[in-house]
Amino acid sequence: MIVLYLAIPLGIFILWFLSKEYELPSGMEETGITREVLKISLFIFNKLFKNRMSFAGEKVRGYLKTLNDKRDIERVETEYYIRKISIVILMALAGSFLSILMYVSQGSSEKLIEGKELQRNEDGDGEYTAHLIASDESGNELGRYDVSVKERVYTKEETDALFESASKEMERVILLDNESLDRVESDLKLPEKLDGYPFSISWSVDNYELVHYDGRLEKDLISKEGEIVSLTAKYKYGDYDYSQVLHANLVARQLSASEQVYESLRKLIKQNDEQTINEGSFELPKDIQGKHVSWSEHVEDNSLMILIITLIGGAASYVLRDKELKRGIENRSMQMLSDYPQLVSRLALYLGAGMTMRNIFERLGINYAKKRERGAPSRYVYEEILRTVREMGAGVPEAIAYENFGLRCQNREYTRLSALLSQNLRKGNSEMLKILQEESKKAFEERMDRVRKLGEEAGTRLLLPMIMMLVIVMVIIMIPAYLSF
Repeated sequence: MIVLYLAIPLGIFILWFLSKEYELPSGMEETGITREVLKISLFIFNKLFKNRMSFAGEKVRGYLKTLNDKRDIERVETEYYIRKISIVILMALAGSFLSILMYVSQGSSEKLIEGKELQRNEDGDGEYTAHLIASDESGNELGRYDVSVKERVYTKEETDALFESASKEMERVILLDNESLDRVESDLKLPEKLDGYPFSISWSVDNYELVHYDGRLEKDLISKEGEIVSLTAKYKYGDYDYSQVLHANLVARQLSASEQVYESLRKLIKQNDEQTINEGSFELPKDIQGKHVSWSEHVEDNSLMILIITLIGGAASYVLRDKELKRGIENRSMQMLSDYPQLVSRLALYLGAGMTMRNIFERLGINYAKKRERGAPSRYVYEEILRTVREMGAGVPEAIAYENFGLRCQNREYTRLSALLSQNLRKGNSEMLKILQEESKKAFEERMDRVRKLGEEAGTRLLLPMIMMLVIVMVIIMIPAYLSF
């Protein structure tokens, strides 16, 4: 089965090697892995589909002719099929890799040893259900069985040996940071379970005033001469019980001078607190070992962190502001390109009605100003038209005003339009109306091309989220199947 799963990535790798020299059709600007997958799709399309068009393929071609420019139908059709094939390739790769992972995970959890024995879980791991198929020598299936396999249970002799080993391990584990039980200066560790052993352990201490149930010591109550404390560990496994008694010699740890001062102050604070429990406040120690003690409250100061964060934020906002400005310029350019076909169409309409170009600009500016007063959103191109009208009203020659209009718009289409308008004024052109009508038609065609390209880019961007959703769905399906084993 693993061979089948590996065959798909291997086959795609071979196709990639064969398609390395292929070039994608114009207009497909993808990069990276996506571009390589599209080249593989182009190779498959050329070898299998290009010259073998079925009835369904002819139907698709008819749809594409309806939605796109018939003069470029070959490129559109090729791109359409390339993208379709690429989705299939990506899904096949994702399914292959997920299948490999699932196969490996299942293989690693096999309990059937050489087809003869079922392995038990160790004690504490619980029982499991094995799904088995019985077959005869010819490979004919004899039946399917769900076998409940209980965890391993140790014999009395094995349990005794485990206790002997566990008791020695306990003598090491209980010490924690101490060197031996003959001199215990810090807390002990009283575990309820030892790793690698099946016993559950409970503890009892003959003096809980000195040693807590979890091994913590009350160091203030340990005398200078030391204290002997007995700790009893009771081991239990099934019906078997064992007991281990450990004796710990608790000694007061020798403190350094600074530690002695610290402990003395801590005891004085605790004593004053307990003596004045019914009062609204209690007094802190004024001196210790003949030295005056002054007190101040520790307040966590995050002011420096706040300053650093705000400085970093300020620097980041400085950089991002330039990007935001660039984004605003790009949005302006996109909006002006979107408005260009409508503007040229209006110019041709008013010119055909007998108006002069200056009157047309004035009419467009006045209409836009009225819409703005009624709360309409701002449109960059009409803002520039208003500015051009003001320039002409201020005495700027009409031809210069049109040229300035094209320069401010910073767009190839508007530069071409301003050149037509200024040339019409200087040289005269009886074909101006026809030129504007052709320009309007061309502008609408270019707008449709831009919209189509944006749609294609959106489809490409959705490809990765779709693959991620597929992976998530397959993982959701795989996890319960994996846990059932």
